[in-house]
Amino acid sequence: MNLTEIVKRQNEMRTDYSLYVVALICFIIAGVFLAEPNVIGELNTVAIAIFAILGILLAAGGYTLRPKVAAPTPRAPPPPPAPPPSPPPVEEKVEEAPVAPPPTPPPAEEIAPTPAPALEEPAKAEEEKPVRRRRRKKAA
Repeated sequence: MNLTEIVKRQNEMRTDYSLYVVALICFIIAGVFLAEPNVIGELNTVAIAIFAILGILLAAGGYTLRPKVAAPTPRAPPPPPAPPPSPPPVEEKVEEAPVAPPPTPPPAEEIAPTPAPALEEPAKAEEEKPVRRRRRKKAA
């Protein structure tokens, strides 16, 4: 409901209030006829019944015309944004590199058995920095 609807609604007279007031007046008149039976004479019971029934009908009409207060319904969350369209898959061209033949093992005479390294040696080898050697200048 926006502001203009609220102001418009506040400026209107509610019809249920006027029906309640008229129903109350009918009940009061029926009460007067009930308290003083000699006001009309023979039609006293008929007048009481008519004003009582009118009061009940007007009160029921006021009840049905009252504005219904709707329970505030929570707004539905907006739909999640659609993911951006993904680009079409790009076909990658795979170039096959020439396969080099596996190296031939050296003859058995040249291979020297290497001792199995201890577990601490690889850690030390990784920690050590390679040493750079300087070249000597040739003497002329």
